[in-house]
Amino acid sequence: MRLTWRDAATVPFMAAIIAVYTAHLGGADGWLLASTRGNATAILVLGTVGGCALGSAAEVFEGDRRSTGVELYATLTGLLGLAALVGGAVALIAANGSALAVLFGATMALWVLSTLRHLFTAAAPRPGGELGPYTHEVIDQPPVRH
Repeated sequence: MRLTWRDAATVPFMAAIIAVYTAHLGGADGWLLASTRGNATAILVLGTVGGCALGSAAEVFEGDRRSTGVELYATLTGLLGLAALVGGAVALIAANGSALAVLFGATMALWVLSTLRHLFTAAAPRPGGELGPYTHEVIDQPPVRH
């Protein structure tokens, strides 16, 4: 595959997540940065909009669905997504800094894995792409006269 506009669109969201979490660790003041719950909310919203909404899980399953690599990737990203969700919920409910760190780490790992997969995975063949340049001659037959 190759990097797409979606990969470029996620960069500002991930940069904002890094900025928010780094500011929180640095002890920044502000209505959002000072609290663990505020940071968890920001990371959950930015990760959902910048990662989930711009992502496309369907492209993972194009081509050979029985591939071990696809199964491993889907399992790993599913577990990371679950870790992010649980970490975010615990960070919101209990204002737990460790859960916030899990949320941040899982979100960043999901982004890195997705970007690396786009860089290093061969593109799946498009439907009809393997037919060749003269396919239209077979499909668009002139009418037969008897």
